[in-house]
Amino acid sequence: MRAPAFVVLFFSVVGIASTPAIPPDPAREAIVRALATGGDIPGQARNLAHLAWPAGKRDEVVAARARRELAHFGSHATSALRSAVNTVKISYTEEVVVTTLEAQRESRVEMLREYLPIIIDALWVGNHGAKVLAIQTLASDRNALAVAPMIDSAIADPSLARQVVEALGVMRYQQARFYLETIMMEGPPVLRPVAASSLAQIGGAALAPLKNALKAPSRDARLLAVRALLPAATEYDLGALYDYIEKHGDDDPELTQALKISATSIEKAIAARDASAAADSPKDF
Repeated sequence: MRAPAFVVLFFSVVGIASTPAIPPDPAREAIVRALATGGDIPGQARNLAHLAWPAGKRDEVVAARARRELAHFGSHATSALRSAVNTVKISYTEEVVVTTLEAQRESRVEMLREYLPIIIDALWVGNHGAKVLAIQTLASDRNALAVAPMIDSAIADPSLARQVVEALGVMRYQQARFYLETIMMEGPPVLRPVAASSLAQIGGAALAPLKNALKAPSRDARLLAVRALLPAATEYDLGALYDYIEKHGDDDPELTQALKISATSIEKAIAARDASAAADSPKDF
């Protein structure tokens, strides 16, 4: 038997009345408006960036939601993010770098060319936190374009110098050698061994400052160079090592003995290589 209409209506009204009202979500509404009024994808990203880092007072909940949404744009957010790092309040620049790295991870790729300029720009215009994060990122990415901006950032802000000196050793680009040599010879004493170690890590032509320092008037400078050169020396450095042993071998007898052992090992490796090459060469019968 069919229920009377008024009974159905009664239960419908009761059901409606018992359903809890959905509370308003101002942050979600702000995100939806930003996306709806942004037009194309770059426009949507720009609107989200304006919500995340407004020129005036900001709603922290809305801003955090906008940053998360912007990160989901991945590589499509790069234009908005680069504009942001160069225009927002300096106190926001670390957040811009963090959001950039989250967008890069969202893209599931290594550091793309599109992201690199944002990180490098942060070295010029970012606050201290943004610069620290940028240096860490660039050291991992090991892009040659970052070497000069990193050095400039350390010159402008000496509190970044240690991090930059260490990063340059990890990156291993020859163009860092002149800055590292200056720090090794004239920088704060606490940074000199770090710079020497970075030169040794780079190797090649970057060992020249270390070999030059073996002849320095200062015993401390010579010992610093010897300690850095000891694990990095090759056959091309034997002449400098023997010259140091002859002229300054009494700087530190134990270190000099270690240097002699290293030089002997290099010579044995050369002899073994030459013997192997001779054995493999064609024989005349």
